Amino acid sequence: MRIWLVAACLLALSGCTAMLLGGGNSDGTQLGRDTRSQAQVATDGAVSAAVRNRFIGDAVLGRYNLRVETVDNIVILHGTVGSYDARDRAVRLARAVDGVQRVDSRIRVVQGT
Repeated sequence: MRIWLVAACLLALSGCTAMLLGGGNSDGTQLGRDTRSQAQVATDGAVSAAVRNRFIGDAVLGRYNLRVETVDNIVILHGTVGSYDARDRAVRLARAVDGVQRVDSRIRVVQGT
């Protein structure tokens, strides 16, 4: 009986294995083989760096720890800010960077941060 219980637990947890070993991302997106060309990876890296630099140099956003990802010229913003105005400002600044096709904001607003 004990073996079956252990086997059932392992089977139930097997879905988590991919995420724990790098097959899944914390936000639910699936990681896998990156099919972008090296040129696209370099372009995406440059776009992310430009967006980060704008955030760091900004009087409002410079105090927040925002994470920037870029995939195929689509910028994905992660983090927490203290107001809706700050979130909207982050999206506007990211959109203004050359090469940005679209901005996906996953920024959470927590008042008082």
